[in-house]
Amino acid sequence: MGYVIGVDIGGTFTDCVVIDDAGRVTIGKASSTPPDFQTGFVESLRVVAQRLGLTLDRLIAATKGVYHGCTVGTNALVENRTAKVGLLTTRGHRDVLFGMQGGARLVGLPPETIAHVAAHYKPEPLVPKTMVGEIDERVAFDGKVLVELDEEGCRAEIRRLHAAGAEAFAVSLLWAVANPAHERRVRELIEECVPGMFVSVSSEVIARNGEYERTVATVINSLTGPAMTDYLSALEADLKKIGYHDTLNIMTCTGGLIDSASARALPVLTIGSGPVAGLIGAGALSQVVGKGGKGRGAAVITGDMGGTTFDVGVIRDGEPLHRSTTRHGMYEYFVPTLDVRSVGSGGGSIIHFDEEMRTLRVGPRSAGARPGPVAFGRGGVEPTVTDANLVLGCLNPDFFLGGAIKLDLAGARAALARVGAPLGFSAEEAAAAALRIVDNQMADAIRLASVQQGYDPRDFSLYAYGGAGPVHAMALARELGIKEVIMPLSDLAAGWSAFGIASSDAVVVEEFPHLLEYPFDPEALNRGWSMLEEAAARRMAVQGIGRDQIIWERTADIRYTMQINEVPVRAPNGTYGKEQADELVARFESDYERLYGQGSGYAAAGITMTAQRVLARANVSDFTLAPKVDPAKGAPRLKGHRDVIWYEHGVKPEKTPIYDGDGFGAGGAVTGPAIVEFGVTTLVLRHGQKASVDDFGSVTITA
Repeated sequence: MGYVIGVDIGGTFTDCVVIDDAGRVTIGKASSTPPDFQTGFVESLRVVAQRLGLTLDRLIAATKGVYHGCTVGTNALVENRTAKVGLLTTRGHRDVLFGMQGGARLVGLPPETIAHVAAHYKPEPLVPKTMVGEIDERVAFDGKVLVELDEEGCRAEIRRLHAAGAEAFAVSLLWAVANPAHERRVRELIEECVPGMFVSVSSEVIARNGEYERTVATVINSLTGPAMTDYLSALEADLKKIGYHDTLNIMTCTGGLIDSASARALPVLTIGSGPVAGLIGAGALSQVVGKGGKGRGAAVITGDMGGTTFDVGVIRDGEPLHRSTTRHGMYEYFVPTLDVRSVGSGGGSIIHFDEEMRTLRVGPRSAGARPGPVAFGRGGVEPTVTDANLVLGCLNPDFFLGGAIKLDLAGARAALARVGAPLGFSAEEAAAAALRIVDNQMADAIRLASVQQGYDPRDFSLYAYGGAGPVHAMALARELGIKEVIMPLSDLAAGWSAFGIASSDAVVVEEFPHLLEYPFDPEALNRGWSMLEEAAARRMAVQGIGRDQIIWERTADIRYTMQINEVPVRAPNGTYGKEQADELVARFESDYERLYGQGSGYAAAGITMTAQRVLARANVSDFTLAPKVDPAKGAPRLKGHRDVIWYEHGVKPEKTPIYDGDGFGAGGAVTGPAIVEFGVTTLVLRHGQKASVDDFGSVTITA
């Protein structure tokens, strides 16, 4: 038997999924262990080994590959535990980070905030001005060297920044995308002056026009580089101790895997990769089980509710939506990513009373893994969404994570009573209000992710996963008018991102700036695609992947010449002639109208391509998902009844049937109100909703 293992580290729990040669999937969960996340990683392996009836040594000995969704870079940025970075720029361009871009930093803010100009502000700079060094050099837009690099002056700036405390360096020189020779030489000089220092050069982080966005990406890469290096070194050492000596593959935000050496060099690619993995898993499952079915291959919205955030993605025509840029707070930078939107609404989101507004609020602060919700009994004093679900009866205090954690109902009730006291609310009233608030926050996140892209959520199915996803998804569906909810692979929904990691492909992305005016020259396009595909094939070869194994995806960034909105457009494969070039333009105009409204384009002003991009994808995990038909399963066993408060019907408890999810299989059905308790998650059915199970073990809920 050979196993494929996927591990995803969240703010509260670390999820591990093991898939065997027959396509059977087993999940294990362990508490995350910040800041030493590798400890929780290994413990999650131990938990899943026990569920398989194996020792950890036997599991590892039979493992073909370990695939990891790494949150170290994300956590370092969020918690401000980054390295002190020295930035080297072309003389005259030291203020590129500090000037920012007014429009870009306001993206995603509500209209009333954007309109309140006097309240606008800039965030703390990623690098203080004292840690920016200017060096004499100049390259023209066509790659011609106008001023040679002043190596002695560069050495002096390197030594100054190192003496000022630089723990990593970022190098972003003007027009390095046209000629990277000076950046590469600066890296050699840094190694000469301060050996062993982590260094990022912009032409290798992201070779794309846009000095500001490219510099942001390079700085973020260096901010997170030392933490990523330390973490992966510690994790790989621990894996070797338990017998795993093969390559550790790391999930990226582009929707695929890279080897750990690449992740060390480019940690910026791993930021936000956990939620992306869930989107990949949903896309894979929807293709397998629902070809041609409503919403199951063509139109899916994903809702991942973990301990800290609620993450939303959109799959259209079987493909997740992409973005050509990524954001960290108000900073936008050039790293292509799957389009996942996050809000601070998770099971660990803290419920608090806002003194200024005299109302309850939920999130974005989270209790995390330590101390966690009050009900965990680990020292938490502020109530969370998990505490509210417990008080309303949605969760079983004796069966959380299959009984691994006993929940303190009295403690949760007392904490919620304290929060609700300023409003005269009882614990139950405060819990009901908090859940209504968080459900509406998540519904708004889905509206933003879908409606702003030109899609109506009522035309989609909702894939609900993450530990708390099946608890809340049915209320979200009712609020949004969504008629079908999928709880993927039943119990596995609680660790769905780990499944997505295990089912992901190896992916590399190559791109370059290419300015072309319409009508596009087909030969110029062909030269660009050929150059990019050759570069991507070389990177794949380093991972042992041949060109014959690669699936190619092409994208071109296009805009109307006199408008600012650039749209990434899926480009046809193959050799281009006039017909293919015209098809690319037709796709752009269709996508532009979908995003910005009918008649919003201005073709009379011209059409400009600004960049070409290729994504190379190849299968590495090599498994086929197996149907999960079990003749011993059908209708779930009734465990009993429990008083549950359904906030849409007030705060009067209603005696509600509780079912054992372990016996829920194909052919069985449950009608709400009801609660189905699985090993590591809970399905909460609202009134009139009906749940059934398909042959793969996924639960389908209809209104």
